[in-house]
Amino acid sequence: MTYKELIEKSITEKLIRIVLSKPVKGKELSKIRIRPVVIKGENLYQVTKTIGDKANNTFKEIHENHNSHDVKVLLEKAVPGDFLQGLFETEDAGATVLSNKKGTITVVPNKTVTGEKKSTDHNRKKNYLIDESDNAEFLIDLGVKTRDGKIVKAKYDKFRQINRYLEFIESSLYGLKEDKNPVIIDFGCGKSYLTFALYYYLTVKKGMKPKVIGLDLKTDVIKECNRLRDKYKYEGLEFIEGDIEHFTGVDHVNMVISLHACDTATDFALFKAIKWDADIIMAVPCCQHELNKKIKTPELKGATQYGILKDRLSAIVTDAYRANTLKEYGYETDILEFIDMDHTPKNLLIRGVKKSGMVKPGLLKENESFKEFVGEDITLQRLLKDNMK
Repeated sequence: MTYKELIEKSITEKLIRIVLSKPVKGKELSKIRIRPVVIKGENLYQVTKTIGDKANNTFKEIHENHNSHDVKVLLEKAVPGDFLQGLFETEDAGATVLSNKKGTITVVPNKTVTGEKKSTDHNRKKNYLIDESDNAEFLIDLGVKTRDGKIVKAKYDKFRQINRYLEFIESSLYGLKEDKNPVIIDFGCGKSYLTFALYYYLTVKKGMKPKVIGLDLKTDVIKECNRLRDKYKYEGLEFIEGDIEHFTGVDHVNMVISLHACDTATDFALFKAIKWDADIIMAVPCCQHELNKKIKTPELKGATQYGILKDRLSAIVTDAYRANTLKEYGYETDILEFIDMDHTPKNLLIRGVKKSGMVKPGLLKENESFKEFVGEDITLQRLLKDNMK
């Protein structure tokens, strides 16, 4: 059996799992795991890509969902391009894939198949970082959990969002230079579902003693959050009324979080994070209007004449500017899907983990070409030019 034939035979409803390992030297990925899932009635494949390892604190995972065609293309390129070994298991067969450095692939059938097929329901019970059994009182007061320990059905999406958020936090912690007592700021914390979850997770689950500050403009929201903070005796958590642009409460921050800060407020959050030389930056931008008002590229008029397309294009370009700018200032940067598109279209997470303090000239040119194409800088770049000299 050839490797291509094995892929065709495996990517069916009978698949149990595929694990690609033994990465090619110099490649970023250390492992890929693939399993079937059913999401809203559609048969898909969850691809979990592992980067780095836990031993040297470089571990993180990226989760993606693909259709059968895309996952087949991924597998064909992955061996021998990224990996030299693979394990394929289906309900009725199994095989080990071996590749040498010259690219010759050998498929060795396995006599026995290990493991049993698990439910492919994407909403099946799973091991959450904070689950129903945890004594997380803030979940009750915020209406996510009942007094008898059950997740409120109408709030289950919020419960999943909290855990998805914590998964991003967990996979980024390797970047913390002060891994026991970090200073963390949550800009635009709102009712603070996620701020309370972050503090609980870091203190109770990870044994850390962080200083966490939640900032928001709404007086009543801040008052209520501080009341709950006092009730739970979360001594390292504080909520402050104020805006991102003018916040000056600390001189050093390890992690900056900005979820759904509107328009250029995200730029001010990123600017402050870079100025503080924060170890980790996590931002979910919202309402990127700045370039929408200014974009005048003649070559794009075929798209920008339609308001909704101009809005989406402006948002994509703005966030690309932002991500590239983080790279310029020494951050390992990626853009990830934060939550399902059914909940909000504003669901892209820009994540940066500080690697070095060096500015990369190639990426500066990359952003300059963006500027020439679009015709404008964004607020983040102007802030950096004016204040980081």
